[in-house]
Amino acid sequence: MLRPPAAALRGITFANPSSNTVRHVASRFSSTSTSSASGAQSLWASRATIASATLISVGSIAWYTHLYSALPFIGEVKASHASDEGLHPVSYPWPHKGLLDTFDHASIRRGYQVYREVCAACHSLDRIAWRNLVGVSHNVNEVKAMAEEVEYTDGPNDQGEMYQRPGKLSDYMPPPYPNEEAARASNGGAIPPDLSLIVKARHGGADYIFSLLTGYVDPPAGVEIREGLNYNPYFPGGAIAMARVLFDGVVEYQDGTPATTSQMAKDVVTFLNWAAEPEHDERKKIGLKAVILFSSLTAIALKWVELQMSQMDNSNRQEAMEEMKKVIQHHTLAGDMWTFDWTTLKLESLEPKSSLKRKFQDSLITGHKKGKKAIKNLYLLDTEDEIAKAKRARRFEREHEIEKQRYRTGGVGFQSDSPSSSSSLHHPYRTYTGQITQGVHDMTLEAGGYDPNVIDWDRYTIVGRSTSLFKDYLRLTTEPNPDDIRPIHVLKLTLKELKRIWREKNDYKFINNQFKSLRQDLTVQRIKTDFTVQVYEIHARMALEAGDMVEYNQCQGMLKHLYDLGLPGNFHEFLAYRLLSMVHGRNKSVVNACCTEMNILVGQLTDEQKAAPAVRHALEVSKSLTRNNYHAFFRLFDTAPNMGGYIMDHFVDEKRILALITMCKSYLTLPLSFLEKELSYDSIEAVRKSLEAHNSVIFKNPHDIDTQKNLDCRAVLPHLIAAFEEKYRKSRIRAGTKRRNTTSRIEKWTRHAGDDNSLADIRFEEGMVT
Repeated sequence: MLRPPAAALRGITFANPSSNTVRHVASRFSSTSTSSASGAQSLWASRATIASATLISVGSIAWYTHLYSALPFIGEVKASHASDEGLHPVSYPWPHKGLLDTFDHASIRRGYQVYREVCAACHSLDRIAWRNLVGVSHNVNEVKAMAEEVEYTDGPNDQGEMYQRPGKLSDYMPPPYPNEEAARASNGGAIPPDLSLIVKARHGGADYIFSLLTGYVDPPAGVEIREGLNYNPYFPGGAIAMARVLFDGVVEYQDGTPATTSQMAKDVVTFLNWAAEPEHDERKKIGLKAVILFSSLTAIALKWVELQMSQMDNSNRQEAMEEMKKVIQHHTLAGDMWTFDWTTLKLESLEPKSSLKRKFQDSLITGHKKGKKAIKNLYLLDTEDEIAKAKRARRFEREHEIEKQRYRTGGVGFQSDSPSSSSSLHHPYRTYTGQITQGVHDMTLEAGGYDPNVIDWDRYTIVGRSTSLFKDYLRLTTEPNPDDIRPIHVLKLTLKELKRIWREKNDYKFINNQFKSLRQDLTVQRIKTDFTVQVYEIHARMALEAGDMVEYNQCQGMLKHLYDLGLPGNFHEFLAYRLLSMVHGRNKSVVNACCTEMNILVGQLTDEQKAAPAVRHALEVSKSLTRNNYHAFFRLFDTAPNMGGYIMDHFVDEKRILALITMCKSYLTLPLSFLEKELSYDSIEAVRKSLEAHNSVIFKNPHDIDTQKNLDCRAVLPHLIAAFEEKYRKSRIRAGTKRRNTTSRIEKWTRHAGDDNSLADIRFEEGMVT
């Protein structure tokens, strides 16, 4: 995020990189001198080049993404993240992963054989027709023969009856089961997924499917697997209903390739990858042609722009630039921007114009008297125009000097020494020097600084005169009175006292009221300095500790604005809080808006910002929740830097229930002592209270002590699911302010209490948590 330096707040003007400013600068440069004109020309040329290059880059990336369903050099977009709950698969060097590489068609043929002889018994491939295999893995006769081996139900015939017929090339692959009920009955209640898009539907894609097929091992010591399940570390939870199906030699390849487990897995994954995108090879070819074509057209367009700008001078630059804009806009709207032959187009404003003087001079050469008279009249008109222009310029200069003199001396009805007179009602666009109304800043204006088009906001800024350290917060319904506003030096004393009171009494209701009053005084006096940042940061941390998310969000919003102004502060700390708040927002009804906002924010982060410890922690929290990796999430919860744990407190209970549901699906029993550490509870008693709250206190050994009790996973699973549905999924909209029990965290703070440099400085000024 780029921010102007702090000097911008002290009256130093920085250029605004907007198009209006650039046009203003270009116009100002072009009207000064010949050197300025050349500078403007180079500026316009560079802008046109950058704009055109940006346009072609964005267009090429968009076209590539449309063709390949992926961003260049980044990878493909996947649909789900369930696989990351298990062991992360290794990235394998698939032959078709290159930018211009295509599928290995021999491997596709072998992969189809593995699918037909092994996988087709349970899994369907209902998005692939027989004709899709023609020219990819088999010739047309082979595919026809394979299709005719399958009987398809068709009809009705002339008698209104259904009949059986051999398959045709237009038919789709036959399913292994006639309906879902039959599939459930044959697989213990589970439905084997369709494999048409399985590579795209699993996070990790081909790497995950290959690892899953070759990753069956015996469960580690101490891990119990339910009867009918198999252990595979790459599957979510580790327990999978599908048994191992690939063994060395289970298939005899027609081309003589050794049918090892890895070879069969590689071939069938290649086949399934092709099934997910049969147009893969053709799209890469078309995409390459499109990039080459658009690059060539862009080069031609840039060359045309450069040629036109090289022919411009001070006399025709403005007219030519306007005509060029209209021409480009016309062809853009017409849709022939990339098909139009720009080499044949010439701007009319750059064409040599017929000179009336030249015509009359030619007539003079021929000796015609009419021509001589016309030339005399022409020069006479030119001279009169020049004289009139000079008179107007001198008159405007005189009037401008008179206006400046009047404002310097307090003219135009303004009496600087009588603020109570009628002249104290100033025009909003007028600036002046001298003393202004009591309670308002003194200002001076340098000679020649008057600009009637700029509003002088400083003249309406008040300076408080109150010396009270504390006052209650009241909404302003009238113009603020300087007698009730505290100046900056009093506000600094107020902040110091509020920190002391918070350390000693911890009275949030009083502290919150006083901080809102302090912020109000800063606002009405238009004070935006590093002290303002400090006030909002301390108030935000106090609100987090008290669980007041409404007040915290107000402070966070103002801090974002202050950081954008370039003011110094704990930017990375509160950037991490913003990210965690957006993660919290995923659990609410505004999930789509929060996800979109978070994606935009993360995309704007620089490498330096991502490397900051607090920001890196917040990004890891988001990643762990996206991947449903509850183990990583709770370890991050234990090590949350600064005050990030207070934000995570608002959604950690829901993640505990989700994690417990996942574990109960894979294990028969779970010790309470294990749940205490894995789910980051404060004690065994906290685990038991959480289970009681969800009606899930069912143990295998209920008479043992709590530290030795084992949770009955099969019995509590329905209760946990019902509790989650009732408490979280059906109750997404919650109040913004929710007080939470933060006793355990406050106890951690109090261990550092003592002198002024311990608790207050650590908690509020630096935002550090030990």
